[in-house]
Amino acid sequence: MNNAQIITHLQDLGFSEYEARAYVALLQKNPVSGYELSKLSGIPRSMIYEVLGKLTTRGAARSLPVKGTALYAPVPADELLDRLQREHEELIQRTRQELTSLAVDSELDVVWNIKGADNILAKAREMIDQAQRSLHLALLPTTFDLLKPTLSQAVARGVEVVLYTTGALQLPGAVVVAPTLSYEALDQAGALALILVMDGDEVLISEGLMGEAARASWTGSSLLVFIAEHHLRTDLYLPRLLALLGDEALRVIRAEDRELFTQVLESHLPAASSRPTS
Repeated sequence: MNNAQIITHLQDLGFSEYEARAYVALLQKNPVSGYELSKLSGIPRSMIYEVLGKLTTRGAARSLPVKGTALYAPVPADELLDRLQREHEELIQRTRQELTSLAVDSELDVVWNIKGADNILAKAREMIDQAQRSLHLALLPTTFDLLKPTLSQAVARGVEVVLYTTGALQLPGAVVVAPTLSYEALDQAGALALILVMDGDEVLISEGLMGEAARASWTGSSLLVFIAEHHLRTDLYLPRLLALLGDEALRVIRAEDRELFTQVLESHLPAASSRPTS
């Protein structure tokens, strides 16, 4: 890395250009007088002592009186950066508390749209990392491979992880539900690459995970979260329940509602379509 890049990074940390140039020059040769530092750094002599005063105040340089003159040396880089890191973390924490105290709960249940597979996966991993109680996910095996390391960490933290999927998945400590689905249901599952409910508080629904064309929606709306979790925890069990009920399913389901269950009934009760509907 050249000096220009380092100077740019120091400016990103709050140094002025002259302060950054003077500090880099001090690291490369010290102790030096202000006059010599002016020549080393290219900072005008008329400005060098003002810049050194700011570096000293900032805690990035030290003044060393030697035989009636002042020489300057840098504070070691590790020491300086450790202090800057602490100060920035403290500032962020104070600002977080101040902004939180100003914020009011919105009366709107906002649905945020996310575009691009990388952004969607980043949001999914963030939700998994933040989970404290439970994670319910409907996902394809290909999607599972992308999230497995983060899910394993959630399991290790004691988070309840339940996966609803279309094939056998291995995630020690998690519950895997893989119901037998019809071809039509498999096609529908393929359209949604991921449904993720975190702690019953947030839901992420992704339509595909292929490049920039991928789209997803995220919300903390209590109603939409409830609907998504209800779907995950009940609807995917429907084929198994109907298969267990057998002919009794036709007597339990009202005639006017049977059309809603046509695909599942035909998959698990082959003779259903020939039976009377009343």
